[in-house]
Amino acid sequence: MNWDDLKYFLMVARTGSIRAAAIALEVNHATVSRRINNFEASLGQRLFDRSHKGYSKTVMGDEIYQDACHLEERLNSVHRRIAGKDKNLSGDIRVTMPDLLAQDLLMPWFAQFCQQHPEINLEIIDSTKNFNLANREADVAFRLCREPPEHLIGRKLGVLHRACYISETLKLKMLDSHWLAEQSWIGWNDKFRKPIGKIAREYPRLGSKHKIISAGIQASACRQGMGIAILPCLMGDQDPGLVRIPPYTTEAKHHLWILRHPDLRHSAKIQAFVTFMSDKVRNNTDIIEGNNYSKHFDVLAPT
Repeated sequence: MNWDDLKYFLMVARTGSIRAAAIALEVNHATVSRRINNFEASLGQRLFDRSHKGYSKTVMGDEIYQDACHLEERLNSVHRRIAGKDKNLSGDIRVTMPDLLAQDLLMPWFAQFCQQHPEINLEIIDSTKNFNLANREADVAFRLCREPPEHLIGRKLGVLHRACYISETLKLKMLDSHWLAEQSWIGWNDKFRKPIGKIAREYPRLGSKHKIISAGIQASACRQGMGIAILPCLMGDQDPGLVRIPPYTTEAKHHLWILRHPDLRHSAKIQAFVTFMSDKVRNNTDIIEGNNYSKHFDVLAPT
C-alpha cells in the first residue's frame, strides 16, 4: 500500500464522486477511476458501493478511511513542521479568501508584497469555502467569522461594514423620499428575499424584486437600476456606478481575520506575508468600515 493510493481513495470518499475527486486532485476522470479500481484489486476488497448517486464507502472502506485520515494528519504534521522551519523568503504561499476581498480590497497589497519579495509566489484561491489549514489545503486564510477555530492562530483585522446602494444614474430621483419609498430591494434567495438588520429597518416598507446570490452580480444589477442592494462598503463605495441611499449609514456585519496553522508561525515567508498584510488592512480600516464615503455630498451640493 502506498500513499498515492490512499490520497485518491480519501478524495473519492470525501467527495462521493470520481468526477469531483478528479477536479480536486487536478487529474482526469479516468486516472481516478483506474487508481481506485487498482487499489481495490490490490486489497482484494470492495471499498465503495457504486450507484447513480455516486460512491459510498463499504464497511471495509469506512475502516480504511478512518486509518487513512490518521495517517494523512501525521504526514501533514511532518510537512507543516518542515515548512515552519523554513527561514527563506522564497517559494510558494497558498492564500485563500472570498473573491470580493481579493478583488475589492487585497489585490493591490498582494502586488506590493510580491514587489518587495520577488522570489515568493502567491497562489490565490478565491472561495468562501473554509479550507483545511491543518491539511495544507492553504497556508494563510482571510476568513469572515465571529471567532476562528481554536486550532488556528491569527489576528482580527477589522469589521466589514455594509450599506444600501442604488444606481448612480438615479441619484437625483432618490432625493424624492416618495419615489425612494416605492423602490425595491434586490433579494438573495427565497429565504432572504428581504434584508434584515439595522440599515434594512430604515426602509421597512420597501418590497423585494429579483434574487441574486453573488454580491458581484448584485452590484452589477444595482448599477443597471434593477433595485436597491445591500453591499459591503469596500465594494459599493469604490464603484463609480453606485451611490448610497439616505440616511447613508453603515452596519457592522463581518469580522475579518487572517489565520494560519501554529506549525507555520516560524516560517519566514509566512510571517513576512502575515505581518505585511495585517499592517496594510489595519492601516486602511476606513475602507472596510465605510468611513471615507462622500459621494452623496455631490448629490446634495448646489448646482
